[in-house]
Amino acid sequence: MPKTAPPWAWTILVTVLLAALVAGSGLVMSKRVETIAEKPPDNRVDDAFRQMSRRITVLEGLWESALEEEAKRFLGSPDRAKETRVAGVVQCSWLNPAYYDGERNHRRFDGREPSLLPVLPRFARKEGNEWVLPDAEVISGSGWLDLPGRPPAWHYGNGRLGVLLIVDPLRAAGIVMGDKAAREAWRLASGEPGLVALYAPGNQPWVTHGEVPPNRKPDEVLRHVSRFGDWTLHRYFPLRLETSYRMPVLAGGMTIAVLLLAGGVAVAASQRKSFRIAEERVSFVNRVSHELRTPLTNLLLNTDLALDHLSVEDGRVRRRLGLIREETSRLSRIVDNVLAFARIERGKDEGRTSCCDLEKLVGELREGFAPLFERKSIVCEYEPCPEAGVSLDRDALAQILSNLLSNVEKYAGEGAKARVRLAVDEGALHVEVEDDGPGIPADARKRVFLPFERAGSRVDEGASGTGLGLAISRELAGRMGGSLELMPVAKGAKFRLRIPLQSNSAV
Repeated sequence: MPKTAPPWAWTILVTVLLAALVAGSGLVMSKRVETIAEKPPDNRVDDAFRQMSRRITVLEGLWESALEEEAKRFLGSPDRAKETRVAGVVQCSWLNPAYYDGERNHRRFDGREPSLLPVLPRFARKEGNEWVLPDAEVISGSGWLDLPGRPPAWHYGNGRLGVLLIVDPLRAAGIVMGDKAAREAWRLASGEPGLVALYAPGNQPWVTHGEVPPNRKPDEVLRHVSRFGDWTLHRYFPLRLETSYRMPVLAGGMTIAVLLLAGGVAVAASQRKSFRIAEERVSFVNRVSHELRTPLTNLLLNTDLALDHLSVEDGRVRRRLGLIREETSRLSRIVDNVLAFARIERGKDEGRTSCCDLEKLVGELREGFAPLFERKSIVCEYEPCPEAGVSLDRDALAQILSNLLSNVEKYAGEGAKARVRLAVDEGALHVEVEDDGPGIPADARKRVFLPFERAGSRVDEGASGTGLGLAISRELAGRMGGSLELMPVAKGAKFRLRIPLQSNSAV
């Protein structure tokens, strides 16, 4: 039989696993991993952005000068110039306080019809595409004309006539994007850690260093506002992972794990001590029972010899000796049950199959229990088995039948009737032992086969016994491959034993 680990070892194993689980859970729950963006110590990206901003300001001044010259050219051109030489100019409108012709006063340079018609207030017709200028000052001086809801425009006038150049900043932004000096500024930031993305007006990607993640927000945004539009710098700092632990959570998890481990060790120590004491008790009972068997055997033998040598006339002495023999037999059965239970608990009960003479075995039991049944006026009928010799464990069968008959003697009551029936059918021995006594209470029927359990009733009050008989009997039946069951009956108790028989060739 394989040796299993003692209960205290399993307790320590489970406790260690639970403590490790709690400690690991506390470590995981307390762990905190943060992604931190750190700005590089150098300022090369900022310097490049400032240098680019200064260059844009220079280009903006040059562009304004070009617009001024272009406006002068258009104002003095007798043929109303058909094309522009300045980037970003999409339309030119001539302003004359004395005359206005909607078809001749406006010229687009992309081949389309003018979408806006700037006019002085005196010529306004309240049409949808008219752009009524605020006053006649646009025909004097020069500069930017910024009105809400209108595109930026450059005006120039000599006091008598004026020109209005409507510009598209996005087209003019190409001046900066094509400028070599503006792009050269970003060489400063080429080796800077992190990612850089510079967007031109209209959110057009212009300069990028590295692949910008799609869902990451920029760590720094710089913006430069110009006449060309807004130039936006998105900067992504290098990332690093920082691991920290929430000490209250970690300390709590470790404390619980230590307490759990300490408690498990304490429980295991207690279990080990109890297990050792229980083994010592079982060993003590086993030794005592073995020591009792020899004097009990001698008592039975000498009692039988004394009864054989007494004359019939000595009836009183014979009755005394018979009583001694009965009680000695009862004590011997109790010792046999205790020894069998000890062997079963220690896993050392090994059956021995032999040829068993059923008629002889039943005769011995009948003779042994006859005085006990006679004293309580119990009538027990024995139905003989047609087959005398069968192959099984004779000692185990004798102990099972002895325990069943002992229960009849103890619990059936005065004047009860009992019956023992043996039969061989389909390769198995069937034995039924029943009586018409008070039976077993319904609430105790499931417990009668448990060790140290006794079904209480008014009949068995004062009856001696250890409560091991039925438990040992069922265990012995199971070890022989059979079964012992309590059958439902209207009155009394009925036990059915079934033991498969082995072929004679195997004996």
